[in-house]
Amino acid sequence: MIDFNANRIVDMIATRDYEHVSEWLKSYPNLQVVSRDGSITYKNAIESSHPEATQVSDRFHLLKNLTSYATEYLKKHMKVQIAIPSGEQTSSCKSSAAMSKGNENRKLTAAEKYGKIEELSRLGYTKTQICKEINMDLRFYEKLISMTPPEREKLFKTNLDMTHEEKIEIKMQRVNEVRDLKAAGFSIRGIAKHTGLDFRTVAKYININFDPVHASYHQKKPGLLTPYMKEIDSMLEIGMMGTVITQTIMEKGYAGSTSTVRHYVADWKKRRKHLYISNNEANISVELIQRSDVFKLLFHTREEVKCINNDVFERLCDQYPCFQKIHDIV
Repeated sequence: MIDFNANRIVDMIATRDYEHVSEWLKSYPNLQVVSRDGSITYKNAIESSHPEATQVSDRFHLLKNLTSYATEYLKKHMKVQIAIPSGEQTSSCKSSAAMSKGNENRKLTAAEKYGKIEELSRLGYTKTQICKEINMDLRFYEKLISMTPPEREKLFKTNLDMTHEEKIEIKMQRVNEVRDLKAAGFSIRGIAKHTGLDFRTVAKYININFDPVHASYHQKKPGLLTPYMKEIDSMLEIGMMGTVITQTIMEKGYAGSTSTVRHYVADWKKRRKHLYISNNEANISVELIQRSDVFKLLFHTREEVKCINNDVFERLCDQYPCFQKIHDIV
């Protein structure tokens, strides 16, 4: 407990308990303004002991709450690594923006690597040159080349895709059975009795607009890996290897299997549309800056955040108008 005006400690008490705080405050009958944090206990204790006193938020907690709300909002709109169009000038964060060819190649799916193999083969590259160009193991290269087209197509599919296709095939067999019975003159009740299906299911199967794809397809249920997915995505986006990612999250408490991580990484590569790929296709040069460095602008002046100069700041605001608004408000 401090005297705010005198800037000195008045007393220290052993607990934040409502009754103790209230009794302590009563021992100072002349209190007119009480500055506190967001504690409801303090609020109630002040009201009971000094109902006429004005309660205010102290400067530290006011600024902390402001910047916390701002950063939490921006996290929904900005990735850990923020890509902005490159300018003529470069910032001192240039080292974090550099992405090696090896990192780019790690982001390629097996299907994309096979496409690269075909493209380079047409250009006359040898087997060794191709493997070096796309950072591919020679054994995997030979495996891809020796496969038949159906075998490659199966390899390129995710486990989820294959399982889902099998389920769809089984369901459609049942649907066609129901429709054949309907065409043979059976009633919905008769089909239900014959097949053992609920009559409502039979009615759905007969409908020509019936979609065999389950409504929950692609919806992930929470699992051991769920709390780490955003961090894994961020590491994949900067080209980190799967083994390093697995080790990193295990050190942070992940208790699941390594195969779960491998499957997630494989699915991520096959399903995600990476920003750097679309930029490369459009021949746009990008610069990566750390979101943590951007957040420093909420606490410090632009001059104090060395790796974000005026040029980078302007390009950042052009790409994220929401950040400029929040920065101006703060």
